[in-house]
Amino acid sequence: MNQHVNDVKYVGWVMESVPVAVFENYELSSMTFKYRRQCSQFDALQSMCSPTSCTAKLEKEAEVEVNGAGCSYTAGSQTSIPDVAKCVPPHLQFTHLLRLQVDGAEILQGKTQWRLKKSKHLH
Repeated sequence: MNQHVNDVKYVGWVMESVPVAVFENYELSSMTFKYRRQCSQFDALQSMCSPTSCTAKLEKEAEVEVNGAGCSYTAGSQTSIPDVAKCVPPHLQFTHLLRLQVDGAEILQGKTQWRLKKSKHLH
C-alpha cells in the first residue's frame, strides 16, 4: 500500500548474491539481518556477499572466478565455484550488504550460515 518492500523481498535479494555452488552443496542454517533504512519497489539495489569463514581454496577460487575484487559477489552473476565439494568445509558463513545503486546508501546488513548437505558429506 505504501510501496515499501517487505522482509520476504529483502531475503530474496540477499540470496541472489550467494554463489550457485553454495546452494548446490549447502543448506541455510541461520540468517541475521540488520535493517538500516527502507526502500521502495522502484529503487535499484546492489546485493553483495562475501565469505567470512570458509576454506582458503574456496576463497581463492571465488576471488579469481567471480570478479577478482576481494572475494565479493554481485547479484546476477552466473559464475559458480568449481570443486567446492573438494574443499569440504562443513560450515560456511557469509556477510551480506544490500545498498542503493544510485548513492550506495545501506539498506540491510546481514550474515548467513550454511551447513554441508547430508548427501555431500564425504565418507
